Amino acid sequence: MDRALALATRHVLATQRDDGSWLAAPAPRITETALCTVALARSPHAGAGRAAERGRAWLAGGATPQDHHPVAHAVEAALLSLALDTGEPIDVRHPSFTDRALSARSRLLQAIALHTGRAVRGGDGPAALRTLLATAVAGRAPLKRWSRVELWSLHALVESYYGNRTAAQDAARVIAAEQAPAGDFFANPVTTALAALALQAAAPGTGATRRCVAYLLDSQLPDGTWRFATSDVWDTTLTVRTFHGTAAFDRHGLPAAVAFLVGAQNPDGGWPYRSGVESDNDTTSAALIALNGVGDLPGATVRAGLRHLARQQRADGLWRTWQSAGDPPVDDVVAHVVTALDQYSGRHQVPLAAARDWLTGRLDAQGRWHAGWYEGLPYATAEVLPALGAPGHAGADGHPAARALAGTRNPDGGWPVEAGSPSTPAATGLALAALERGGLLDEACWGPGLAYLVETQREDGTWPDVPLMHGPRPLLTHFPTQTHAFAAHGLVSGRRRLGTAAETGARTHDES
Repeated sequence: MDRALALATRHVLATQRDDGSWLAAPAPRITETALCTVALARSPHAGAGRAAERGRAWLAGGATPQDHHPVAHAVEAALLSLALDTGEPIDVRHPSFTDRALSARSRLLQAIALHTGRAVRGGDGPAALRTLLATAVAGRAPLKRWSRVELWSLHALVESYYGNRTAAQDAARVIAAEQAPAGDFFANPVTTALAALALQAAAPGTGATRRCVAYLLDSQLPDGTWRFATSDVWDTTLTVRTFHGTAAFDRHGLPAAVAFLVGAQNPDGGWPYRSGVESDNDTTSAALIALNGVGDLPGATVRAGLRHLARQQRADGLWRTWQSAGDPPVDDVVAHVVTALDQYSGRHQVPLAAARDWLTGRLDAQGRWHAGWYEGLPYATAEVLPALGAPGHAGADGHPAARALAGTRNPDGGWPVEAGSPSTPAATGLALAALERGGLLDEACWGPGLAYLVETQREDGTWPDVPLMHGPRPLLTHFPTQTHAFAAHGLVSGRRRLGTAAETGARTHDES
């Protein structure tokens, strides 16, 4: 175990960037490559046709839609069909599309189908879709900036279909106002591809359109794919939370990482998931957790972060992820905020009882917690337990949620993302972290899990894994930096468990 943790630490130090952060391109999937392919296939820009061909070659080479959720499968199946121009109708009939958090995926598919002349099964119908989008852009509900661009892009496509040139051009101006100098929109290929479709339809030949297409051409990778947005701030919080306390990391990696996180704080006091975008409550709380106990910090850094979370608390005592209307509170985000505020309990007066009661009620009602931003029981359990004061309130046999998680371990010693699926290193590391946080220190649980992590580690100190992070929901993406932090956290928890067991044994010996 010590050797495995040393290898993991060596890898993380070797991959730290010059600015002190960690960042890795996520694994490829259909969504980004299909959308960018569709956008470039309709562009007269030099090189766009060839880039679209390369995108199609990757998609036709065995890319399969994600199948963990019906909407994820429907979205990727539809986008694959649109990119490969198979001609079959776009299907948005599944009842899950009516979920408030997922209905935007249906509108996206319907608008692109309308723009490309593809039939649609289910959905609102063109006239109703037009009314819905026009109503949404006329409203004043707060939205994430990239969601606002996506909404206006769909509006521009539909108005262009109906021949309303004035409305489409007005939408194009709103879109162009959010464009970065490099031509992208928040470095997000989904948003940028939708903007490219809209700008080509409503404002062809403009500088904004040319820059947008040029960005898509420049950001295509050698394998023909485009990848989801990277998350340097979030990945750095995960890395610090895992490795802080490891001697080599504290000496060689922590100072620069702390400096990066302090510098990444936004003027509103919060932290963004990636540099340069708006603050969200999940990353803000994760940054405060990561910075706790790292040494001297500028006093204004923590004060501003705490004030931001205090301002973001809803009337019911909970927090949503984004500063966006319609974004519901989710278990992991509420728990992260509570945990962060607990760690700075003497420096604020934010009431937390309602949030803790809500988390307890969620467990009572569902029998488990469900995370909003990662798939699986191990992550949800590991991240919620600290908000409830575990292990101090876990009981002699550990917290019930930790015991339930322990029961899902597979015969190979590892834990699955969900019971009945294969073991993965990230799920196993998270499960061991949850057992520690839930006060369950039984050797029968820990030994096989630690052995699994040691045996599945590669020679370079990393682990293989599967997509775990939602983005955009309910699609999943795989970030190697996050897999590494989650798997290694199991080893770190194992080291702490040995120390706890040794202390317990010493006390028992003294009492005897």
